[in-house]
Amino acid sequence: MKRAIWAYTTLVGLLVFGDRATAQEDWWRLGGADGIPWADVGDFSLMMDDSAQPGALQPFELQPDENLLPLLQPWHPWRFPVEREFRPGHPRLWTDINHNSIYKSTETTLFIDGDPGTYVERRDLQTIFYTIDMGAQVPIDRFVFYPPEGVSPESDEPFTPNYVLKSYSLSANATETGIMQDELQRGFVWRGDGPCCSLEVPLAFEERNGDAITEVEFPLQNLRFLRLIAIPDGFTLFGDPIVTRSAFAEMEVYGRGFAPVATWESQIIDMGRAVNFGQVVFAVSKWRRDGEQVSMADGPVRAQVEIRTGRDDTPTRYFGYDDLGGHVEVTKRKWNRLTPKEARGSTIAVGFRGPMAEDLDNWSFWSLPLTESGQHPRLPWGQYMQLRVQLETDAFFDFARLDSLRIAIAPLLADRIVGEVVLADELQPQGGRVQVPAGVTRPFVYDIGVEFSGADRSGFDALRIAAPARAEFSWVEMGDPLERVEPDSVVHEDLGFVMYLPRRLDPAGDRRLRIGLESALYGEAGEFGGEVFDRGESNQLQRIEGGDVSEELGSDQLLVVASESSAQGVLGELEVGSGAFTPQGDGVNDHLSIRYTLFRVRAGSSVQVGVYALDGRRVWSAPMGVQRAGRHEIRWDGRDDAGQSVAPGIYLARVEAETDKGREVRMLPVALVY
Repeated sequence: MKRAIWAYTTLVGLLVFGDRATAQEDWWRLGGADGIPWADVGDFSLMMDDSAQPGALQPFELQPDENLLPLLQPWHPWRFPVEREFRPGHPRLWTDINHNSIYKSTETTLFIDGDPGTYVERRDLQTIFYTIDMGAQVPIDRFVFYPPEGVSPESDEPFTPNYVLKSYSLSANATETGIMQDELQRGFVWRGDGPCCSLEVPLAFEERNGDAITEVEFPLQNLRFLRLIAIPDGFTLFGDPIVTRSAFAEMEVYGRGFAPVATWESQIIDMGRAVNFGQVVFAVSKWRRDGEQVSMADGPVRAQVEIRTGRDDTPTRYFGYDDLGGHVEVTKRKWNRLTPKEARGSTIAVGFRGPMAEDLDNWSFWSLPLTESGQHPRLPWGQYMQLRVQLETDAFFDFARLDSLRIAIAPLLADRIVGEVVLADELQPQGGRVQVPAGVTRPFVYDIGVEFSGADRSGFDALRIAAPARAEFSWVEMGDPLERVEPDSVVHEDLGFVMYLPRRLDPAGDRRLRIGLESALYGEAGEFGGEVFDRGESNQLQRIEGGDVSEELGSDQLLVVASESSAQGVLGELEVGSGAFTPQGDGVNDHLSIRYTLFRVRAGSSVQVGVYALDGRRVWSAPMGVQRAGRHEIRWDGRDDAGQSVAPGIYLARVEAETDKGREVRMLPVALVY
């Protein structure tokens, strides 16, 4: 397992294109027999191992006889680390509340360094507790602690048995949830009602420990946090704790198997020039540790890859201060030379470091996780990229191995492709904000402008529009001035369409498009995304960016939002066709169409569709699972859950949607006749 170091390092010159006027595809390769070694581009590793198998990346394997803690780096000795290098996933160790301690917090790392010759000695009048955060869940089954050898310089007494921890509690958490809840309620002090503040999972409680080397064994389980509480040696008549003496040479953690989630991130990688990013192809093998490593055809393991792209060499913006205390953006190099925040106290002035922020102007968001080889992340073009890999398992001794990864790379089709969208009857929306009633199909105008700096861009003759909901193509105009043309063909897809143009947009030809389409919005907001390509190279795509295309349209963006007055709930009106049907098998009106709309659903809604008799008995049900915002439909054939035809009569069609906002139900009567 490699040390987790947080530093933006740029790898330069990994890919070079030859001079060519067409968008010829190349591959950037990582791992495998012919790719860049993982270690050469790695920046952050959490429970990941790039050395176990040549050319591959796999989870770090815990060995039952190897202390895990010295392998985790870098340790931060604070509950809330102040080091700017800290990032989630770095291990932490803090004592008590980690505030206003008379002991240097940094001393606590002496008993997790793997060196029994270094130690921490304490004499306290209150409960002492130490919290270990390993940064990630790991499968562990043993915790060990012991005092140093020799004599205490404070008391001139041998550490053993005088500083053996006689009374203690060991507890654990798998997640960070509630770690500080008890401490805050109890005020971090001894109240005479028991030791503060055990974590959720109890592992051990001992009041008469006499072992020089204390070993606590427990069933193998995935844990992230461990808390050792040193309970006072006794109490006065007034209930106050008596001095607790303790000394720790080492605390040790042992386990077996593989962490449920292992994470790896790359450095910032310089592609050498601006490129389009295409398909991501990766090879994953599945393994089980059963004595030897045994290959599995399938198993409870998964791999996912995320990518983000940028147009400069850091996804972070850096700020200093001007003479009025306002933020001034500076380079990373200059920011590193400014006085650190820790040294300035409350001072805000020129010469001191300001905040850092995500650079959303020049860097994309992380792509949706790619879980299958061959997927296209549909990222903006850029000269730089960063990768994130996660390997997951649901079993202690099963793991996925990422054997290789490659990304299709192609030159830009154009220097810039800009789009903006507005309602057809409101070309200049107020405030530049396109607002539409949720769930209502409306006509839109979509403008596209293309920039070419020279003749070396190949251009394109096809495009794809992906609307927030299903979109219907209406018309297209090309040229300057714009004129109506007929596309070669239009192919509709789930959320939009692909259009093949009658002529190319390239440096020698057209540079403007205007498209008419109809669509709806079922969430709080949605983007009319788009990408262009050459019909002969459909895998080499370049995204359309939101921006100002023409003065005629006033949105300067591809985003639309739902009007505040529309679709306040999650479940829209229910529709059941004519409300009557005749399932006689004659092919006419044999099914009842049940249609409903989900609004403002982000993570998805659990939907149940059913038909009920008037006395409340369920006749037929159809669990729809988790569904996203949009228009949905299911058909009922007039049979019950057992497959038998139901009697004619009046029934109730019912749709129930369950979300984090609560449950909503819609019902309508339907008539079944023969």
